[in-house]
Amino acid sequence: MKKNILLIAALLGAMVWTSCERAEAPVSDDPEEQVDTKTWAITVRAVKTDNPKTKGLDIEGDEATTTTLKSIWKANEKVKVYLGSECIGTLTATPDGADAHNALLSGTITTSGITAGTTKLTFLTPRDEWSYNGQVGKLLLSDDASESIEAKYHYTMAAEVLVISADTDGDGKGAIATETATFANQQSVYRLSFRYQTDPSTKTPITTKSVTITSANGHLVQSQDVTGATVTEGPVSVKLGTATTDPFFVALRNGDQTNEEVFTFTVVDNDGVTYKGTKTIPAQYKPNGTFLSVKNATLTNRLEAKISTTEASEAW
Repeated sequence: MKKNILLIAALLGAMVWTSCERAEAPVSDDPEEQVDTKTWAITVRAVKTDNPKTKGLDIEGDEATTTTLKSIWKANEKVKVYLGSECIGTLTATPDGADAHNALLSGTITTSGITAGTTKLTFLTPRDEWSYNGQVGKLLLSDDASESIEAKYHYTMAAEVLVISADTDGDGKGAIATETATFANQQSVYRLSFRYQTDPSTKTPITTKSVTITSANGHLVQSQDVTGATVTEGPVSVKLGTATTDPFFVALRNGDQTNEEVFTFTVVDNDGVTYKGTKTIPAQYKPNGTFLSVKNATLTNRLEAKISTTEASEAW
């Protein structure tokens, strides 16, 4: 494997974001039109371990050189709850004081038709909009509290968690408990930086302002719904707030987790010059939930355009 070694590490995590909005069902005077909706208090034990099926985001050492993303829950993380494709509530995480790999999720959900031993719920962090568009290259909340991967793009999910008890008080309210929910990462995190090779012995760092990543297999996910029934695939772009030669980060979900991948990077520098190049990702590093370092990826093509001195008479 080349010097730009792909480093795999345990990775998990997801952080606080907005709660899903739920409109109140209208109340009808006709008893036959009444909606059988109940408010349920819910408690869920949530687990994550230091492997690709863990949840929290933290690092050891410096972002530019770390080989590890650690798995921890953080206090007051928000977790969306789904029944099928419908978001029915938001829970709050309380980490275990002795081991932050574990947490208790608690809150309320509003829905009808809960049946112990039959109903299954899905839990998603960090927000109910599942999209990888609009990334800015920042990894942690401490780097960018609102637009970082930790804040918006590090999705983890515990799918089809069985409700094991559902007790009602006869007044439209109840309490439910579920099996332990194990959260799995839904994407990989890539650390990127680029160089332009002008000849066999000269590689110059690129001051990157933006990059667009295209998959040869064509299955990079731009957005999807929680069930996976609706998926939009295509290139994923990152626009940095400040152009830099330093490494930055992008979250990528690949619908193809099996085959070798070739990514094409289209990089624009601080002067507007465009560079292009490719990087092969071996099949064993493809599964979502890994941490891969592609530092100093070498790009061999530069697109140049001469500035014309001829005045244009029409705008197109």
